[in-house]
Amino acid sequence: MEDPDDLLTDKETGNVLGVGDATVRAYASTGYLPAGTERHGRTWWPRRVAEARRDAGDQHHATPGRKPGDPRNRAPRPRHDPRIEEIAELTTRAPLTTADVAQRYGVGERTAQRLLAAARTRSDN
Repeated sequence: MEDPDDLLTDKETGNVLGVGDATVRAYASTGYLPAGTERHGRTWWPRRVAEARRDAGDQHHATPGRKPGDPRNRAPRPRHDPRIEEIAELTTRAPLTTADVAQRYGVGERTAQRLLAAARTRSDN
């Protein structure tokens, strides 16, 4: 028979809550679960605490991550770079290298590669 005062390990508490043992430790560190009792080098939770959390119905772990409506959930907006059109025009006259683009616009090699690739895809369309 299970006693409400039985002490449970993080794994056993996780089984009661339906989550993993690491989640139980995270819940305890964030205050969602009480800190537990330290004994014999381990942390223990009374069964009644785990069952009360399970039966509370607030389901803290049901919606991880950002909430709907968070402004950080938006996709990045495409940016128009006028250099791309200019580079696309220049590539129709003569082949351009990454070094040419980097020198002409005073940008790094990676930015020059990105601009050149975008200009090539634009001229292909």
